[in-house]
Amino acid sequence: MKKGLTWFLSLLMLSMSFITANAQQEDFPQISSDYVYMVDLDTNQVMVDEGSEEIIYPASMTKMMTLLVAIENAPDLDQTMVLEAEVFEGLAEAHASVAGFSLGETVTVRDLLYGLFLPSGADASRALALLEAGSEEAFVAMMNDKAAQLGMEDTHFVNTSGLHDRNHVTTLRDLEKLMRYALQNETFVQIFQTRRYTATPSMHPEGLVWESTLFSRISSGEVDNDTILGGKTGYTNPAGQCLASIAEQDGTRYLLITAHAPVSSTPYHIQDADLLYDYFFEHYTKTPVISESEVLLEDKVRYVLFSDTLTLSSEEAIVLNLPKDFDRSQLQVEVTLTQPLEAPISEGQPIATLQLYRTDGEQPQLLLSRTLNSPRTYRRSALLVGIDQVLQWIRSHLAVTFLGALAVVLCLILLRDWHREQRRYRTPRPAKKRRPHL
Repeated sequence: MKKGLTWFLSLLMLSMSFITANAQQEDFPQISSDYVYMVDLDTNQVMVDEGSEEIIYPASMTKMMTLLVAIENAPDLDQTMVLEAEVFEGLAEAHASVAGFSLGETVTVRDLLYGLFLPSGADASRALALLEAGSEEAFVAMMNDKAAQLGMEDTHFVNTSGLHDRNHVTTLRDLEKLMRYALQNETFVQIFQTRRYTATPSMHPEGLVWESTLFSRISSGEVDNDTILGGKTGYTNPAGQCLASIAEQDGTRYLLITAHAPVSSTPYHIQDADLLYDYFFEHYTKTPVISESEVLLEDKVRYVLFSDTLTLSSEEAIVLNLPKDFDRSQLQVEVTLTQPLEAPISEGQPIATLQLYRTDGEQPQLLLSRTLNSPRTYRRSALLVGIDQVLQWIRSHLAVTFLGALAVVLCLILLRDWHREQRRYRTPRPAKKRRPHL
């Protein structure tokens, strides 16, 4: 997991920021959700960004963090616990959705995990918290610690289920960070993508059958989409209808999070996902834009005695998700040095930034921003540094000498002019009388 987190943080540093221009196109779908954030999981492009940094109430999308923390802190998924009265306290009064477990029932951690996620059971989330942390408050602290670890700076959890609380908040961009990390966990992915599951708690000999709150709407025919792999719905009156999901078609994977769709029996949040996925799968395709060996910058490195030429490439082929009819001439490439090209430079040291812009709209749109690293080490030559210092000393002293000489010449000129002025205004002496010759 540490390796995965390192990868994720590196990905953030190389992240691309692109708010698509398609929202202005006539065929772009009309969306009911107020907040929409959609990214290409492979290229990391942001395809749609409508309020991704706005504070929202996550409702039951909270259970993605609950599930992740429960998985990471569960020593054995077949471990059992007996459900005491504390598990169910206050849930009916809060009108919380439940998985259907009974008081005094013996259940496995595995069943609790599926009961938490598929039917969005608050009884399962409470049970997991009590089992792994001793109390819901202690488990919520673990959730907040995980959020801080993932860089979810605008997120704060108050409970494990997503029941409304004015201090229980997040952003779509924070939820993306959570999902990117969690999707590296095999158990999380398996549960996230499960459509139907049968649990076998002790008091239900025939089992409890749960269908995902997402796929139940799709299988019922309310939404027709076969590209959605999995997701987590959410709903409260303040949060509206919410959905975090992923979809895949022909090797392209999208992550989509929506929030604050109208409160209705109509699944606007799932309809929005269907419309957006269909649109981008139909109109966009992966397009190679820079080859692995393409030279992006070539320049000399100072203070290197031999082989002082620096050649930068992208180190790997760059592929973007672009409209199928996109004109490649409307792609602008910029390479900017982030430091002077002066030795010493270590191999792999970041020294430049590559930026790709889409210029077919009214304003250039940033598609990609990536750090370029030095392909090798450039050692500093003491000889060249010494020669440069001598030349600098000469140049600086010549300048001082020249300025000094110029000052002396100016003083002499001023002194000469002063003497001339003095002679001009000096009173003439009376002439001496000559004695007459006798």
